[in-house]
Amino acid sequence: MQVSFPITNREVLLKCIPQRNPIVMVDTLMSFSDHEVVSGFTVNTQGLFVNGGMLTEPGLIEHMAQTVALHTGFGFYVKNEQAPTGYIGSIANLRVGRLPVQNESIVTTATILHEFSGVTLVDIVSKIQGEVIASGQMKTVIAQ
Repeated sequence: MQVSFPITNREVLLKCIPQRNPIVMVDTLMSFSDHEVVSGFTVNTQGLFVNGGMLTEPGLIEHMAQTVALHTGFGFYVKNEQAPTGYIGSIANLRVGRLPVQNESIVTTATILHEFSGVTLVDIVSKIQGEVIASGQMKTVIAQ
């Protein structure tokens, strides 16, 4: 399958993650490799996790989790297989420096540390125009 980045096609992105509106928190797949995925999301006023023009902390965490889901799901997508459903297993060392506001674009990089038997551990960093706004480690688990 021929793929070029960035991917902004909503249909393709929805094939890579199990979430549906109003909980979709990624709008761009910027890059993908076996060990890293980079996603983007522009905050809009109609999001479930937006309050007073600002993305809430749970919304930022959901965006981070969906970035990890993109890594797993895109791997299935390129093999023409259905992406699995997964869950956040744990979050560690989460630091939120600030929350994004309406029309700001978040770029999130998840670096895969370990992946075994449907459990993925990542270092994850979210930035806006190069400024780190959040970071931490996240473990996700594919539903059996």
